[in-house]
Amino acid sequence: MSFNLTDLLLIGITYLTFLFGAAYITERGWISSRIVYHPVTYVLSLGVYASVWTFYGTFVQAQTSGYSFLASYIGASATFFLAPVVLVPILRITRTYQLSSLADLFAFRFRSGAVGTLTALLTVIATLPLISIQIQAVADSLHILNSDFTSNQIALGFCSVITLFSILFGARHPSLRQSHAGLIIAMATSSLIKLFALGAIALYAFYGVLQGPEGLNLWLDQTPEALNALYTPLHSDAWKTLLLGFFAAVIVMPHTFHMLFTENTSANSLYKASWGMPLYLLLLALAVPPILWAGVKLGLAEQPEFLILHLGIGLRSDFLTVLAFIGGLSAASGIIIVATISMASMLQNHLVLSLVPLPSSQRFYAWLLWLRRLLIVTLMLGSYLFYTQVGSRHDLYLLGIITFIAFMQFLPGILATLFWPTAHRIGFILGVSCGMTIWMITMLIPLFNTPDGSFYFSQSGSPPWHHAAIYSLAANITVFVLTS
Repeated sequence: MSFNLTDLLLIGITYLTFLFGAAYITERGWISSRIVYHPVTYVLSLGVYASVWTFYGTFVQAQTSGYSFLASYIGASATFFLAPVVLVPILRITRTYQLSSLADLFAFRFRSGAVGTLTALLTVIATLPLISIQIQAVADSLHILNSDFTSNQIALGFCSVITLFSILFGARHPSLRQSHAGLIIAMATSSLIKLFALGAIALYAFYGVLQGPEGLNLWLDQTPEALNALYTPLHSDAWKTLLLGFFAAVIVMPHTFHMLFTENTSANSLYKASWGMPLYLLLLALAVPPILWAGVKLGLAEQPEFLILHLGIGLRSDFLTVLAFIGGLSAASGIIIVATISMASMLQNHLVLSLVPLPSSQRFYAWLLWLRRLLIVTLMLGSYLFYTQVGSRHDLYLLGIITFIAFMQFLPGILATLFWPTAHRIGFILGVSCGMTIWMITMLIPLFNTPDGSFYFSQSGSPPWHHAAIYSLAANITVFVLTS
């Protein structure tokens, strides 16, 4: 089954235009404020956490590691369960002192501009693989549906379009502390589309392919290896590391931090999110087993990364295939838009403004807007180059793990902000620098030299990436504590 590329591009651009249209009419006041500021709307906007790693990559983990695929859902849910202890105090700090990013938070906590600059730079380095995953997913999915153009060519076109929409969403107002109600509505809409896409495909897989509860039980009796695969023994240390990585990522990733704290207007919303987001993630997780089993039954599970896409193709269903494509596009575009907006603000405030002479007061705000737009373009260009040089040679699952381990290096700083008043800025700088350096040497740099990623999964027992994660975090904490 092959789709016309023009039709696919039209579908993609129509979806992004619809998303921007939802944001535009919200900012024009055409949507009731009761809907815009309802806690459910805000909780749904936090679904930006569910990237293509959740939409596509989770099937790889489910097939190869069984129930360990739940780590991303459980780790994130734990963060929201602890909202009164972790998220609400951070929200109070950010709102009281007008902080709009992780770099702002750490610079304020440690009373150091150098801390803010370092945090901004390290966040960009950690986020490049994350955005590369989103680009790769969209490019490869389009290439699967139509092979007239190479994945790199499709990726370039996608990056160009998403850069324009990122500018439209996040570079129309000088201040990023100004709440963007339109962005909240857009991300909430995107989350609903992801949930509908996965849910609809899972229901079809359950009733249309697996023939409902009785058919599923009969097939599992005849194919016990399909069920046994989910019971693959978990390596306890690696499992705990994954949980910790996803727990930390929710707080410190630029797109989730932005939606949690910069766009939030009320602590009450976070209390609602403490059960609303785990429920949302549970619904996403429930869709994984039936889709995976349907793929195994139809002999389509050889490429689990894009199983949800191959399922529609294998069933010769245009509706399911397009629905899977839109769901993947929704997962990718949401995170790219919010992450680039947030990172552009961080680089603007903590790097550029400290190095570049400021214009006159009459031109200052217009200059800020153009600066942020230029930074968004630069970030997307850097992400595209990372994709072409590194990301395209590795699978989504591997890049996702490497990314979440990088963000885990900021966890000691978050805990110090909340619970350790005497922690010192030099300790933070040396600790996070040490942890990120080990991460770069053991995980990031090998990406350039191991085209198949075998370095990370070649040993039996505990996976090598787990050792790198533990060593980097342990060094980070040790240096931080001893120096402080």
